[in-house]
Amino acid sequence: MARLVGVDLGTQSVKAMIIDERGNVLGLDSESYDFTIPKPGYAEQSPDTWYEASASAIARAVKSSGVKPHDISAVSFSGQMHGLVCTNDAGKPLRDAMLWLDQRAKGAIAQIYGKLGSDFVTSNVQNTISTGFLIGSLYWMYLNEPDLYGRIKYVMLPKDYLKFRLTGRVVTDYSDAAGSAAFDNVKLRWAAPLIDGLGLDMSKFPEILPSTEIIGEVTDAASGDTLLPPGTKVVNGGGDTFMQGIGNGITDEGVFACNIGTAGQVSASCSKPLYDKLLRTNTFAHAIPGRWYIMGACLTSGVSLKWFARSVLGLNDYADIGDEVSKLRPGSDGVIFLPYLSGERTPHLDASARGLFCGLTLGHGKYHMVRSVMEGVTYSLRDCMELLIGMGIPCDRVVASGGGANSEVWMQMQADILGREVCKSRVSEQACMGAAITAGVGTGVYGDYSEACRELVKLEDKFFAPIKENAEAYGEYYSIFRELYAANKPSFAKLSAASGL
Repeated sequence: MARLVGVDLGTQSVKAMIIDERGNVLGLDSESYDFTIPKPGYAEQSPDTWYEASASAIARAVKSSGVKPHDISAVSFSGQMHGLVCTNDAGKPLRDAMLWLDQRAKGAIAQIYGKLGSDFVTSNVQNTISTGFLIGSLYWMYLNEPDLYGRIKYVMLPKDYLKFRLTGRVVTDYSDAAGSAAFDNVKLRWAAPLIDGLGLDMSKFPEILPSTEIIGEVTDAASGDTLLPPGTKVVNGGGDTFMQGIGNGITDEGVFACNIGTAGQVSASCSKPLYDKLLRTNTFAHAIPGRWYIMGACLTSGVSLKWFARSVLGLNDYADIGDEVSKLRPGSDGVIFLPYLSGERTPHLDASARGLFCGLTLGHGKYHMVRSVMEGVTYSLRDCMELLIGMGIPCDRVVASGGGANSEVWMQMQADILGREVCKSRVSEQACMGAAITAGVGTGVYGDYSEACRELVKLEDKFFAPIKENAEAYGEYYSIFRELYAANKPSFAKLSAASGL
């Protein structure tokens, strides 16, 4: 029986899972790390930290699984999207990677649009270029770090650096390339007119292959680090949003994925490259051939709760948080939180947006504020969902994932605010499962993604349905949430200018 490894490279940790071909989880391990903020608005990580943490997590998963290493058939990857990794001729990173939540390229992106025009950009990539996307970060480097830019041999996305360390080969896939904003999602190739128009060097961009392509084998050196045997097949993999969708069994229309991780996303699989005319969503080529992923993205979702609970209140017990907020009424007795702690992507496309508490009185306590953070994050995800529905994408049910799926309070909150039945997969690490499924499809264990998902992905028996009175209360608060951003947008811009961010 085949043993498959799925690795999910996240923003705050990496996870490694080993499954058998029936989907039974045999081993699971993780290693945490953090990102650095060298200056306000910057967010960076060391690619070598990713590799070291990934190797350790894989090795521990292999040991704990009881699987004989030579029985492992293949490994594949899910990875945080958009970030920029630059290496020299020897494959060494030239600088720490700029991450998806990095805001420094705001001025460089304005120059991109000023130089090429918005119609030209849209026609080539079918998306807006947001801060944190590879092409904006790379153009910032071209303008501000020209010596380093000139030394670049390869531009990579985060998970692709791990594959390079395992195999020595530099290659990406369609889904992750799509998230770079340097990719034509209709023609399915690098957007050469855009890249050339900016004066950037196309030769620095890697080859693009399907997610299920075998791109190499584990080398002797990488085997020593990971305990994966030399010659283990390495399958290309994809961006974490896509792998998580596959791990949740979402391959067809009618089901939305709602992820509350460090960031948040509402996404759906679609048979056409639909896109929002105002470019408030993203349209990305899917890991599944012949499909696209339409996604609304919120930059600070789960991390908003982590920030407030730990950094502001000094709370670390999330079980206690859940117990306390469950005692409060929907709407947090009139407190509303805008979760824009690092600007916002969908629906505002506003790097200057800021976090905000509104409605506080002497009668409120810390758990009112905690609950309002959870609700504010979910309101922002409703913004995303309503855009997708407005594009004509049907939504009969929502599959939740990320940290928000581990809280019954937050699951019910999602059902009430989103107005849909909400469920979750029995496997908690869906992006790892999606990567492991990709390893299996790539090596012929499964015929295709649909077959693999039918075989492996099972949903929990418990579903959360909207509670009528809660949904009505949230409808009123959601309208106020929307008004608050519009009313404060000018102030956010002034604060951004005053603080230099």
